[in-house]
Amino acid sequence: MARHIDTETPPSLLLRIRDHDDAEAWTSFTEVYSPLVYGFCRSRSLQPADAADVTQEVLLRVAKAIQSFDYDQRVGLFRDWLARIVINEIRRFAQRRQAGQLPEGHDEPSANSGWNEHFQRHILQSALHRCRHRFSEETWCVFLESWVQQVPPSEVARKFGVSIDKVYVARSRVLKQLRREVAILCDDMPAV
Repeated sequence: MARHIDTETPPSLLLRIRDHDDAEAWTSFTEVYSPLVYGFCRSRSLQPADAADVTQEVLLRVAKAIQSFDYDQRVGLFRDWLARIVINEIRRFAQRRQAGQLPEGHDEPSANSGWNEHFQRHILQSALHRCRHRFSEETWCVFLESWVQQVPPSEVARKFGVSIDKVYVARSRVLKQLRREVAILCDDMPAV
């Protein structure tokens, strides 16, 4: 994601959740990050109820630790910090339940663990969902065809009976909102 955030962009969700009284921020955070953590736990062979328990423990740890989390990309990314919390909670779960044996498929958060890809895909999907309501059906469908499905703009224009310029404008408008949503959800995502 581009690092420039215009003055109209609301504060990052990561900054807002530092205020434990900001119920709206915590609701948004749990709506976005609970499915991410749960899905990752399930991908590491935890049963649904166990994945839900680990997810709750992760959220509790985040709530306690977010006050001391200093976001500085030179030092580390939020997704890496969160990955360490998730991995540690999976380990704690395994130690309690299986005398220290980790569930099959569990590994450290690294380039090959799947965490980064899982994280990026989830944040992008959450951002898409959060900005969908801001656009007409036609604009949204043109965007999906041209950017998500990567159909050539000329084909999209023909399919929807619009000019190629309108395809590019629709794509640009949605991408601008998508970048804003990603910046709100997570400051350390790569460019969309």
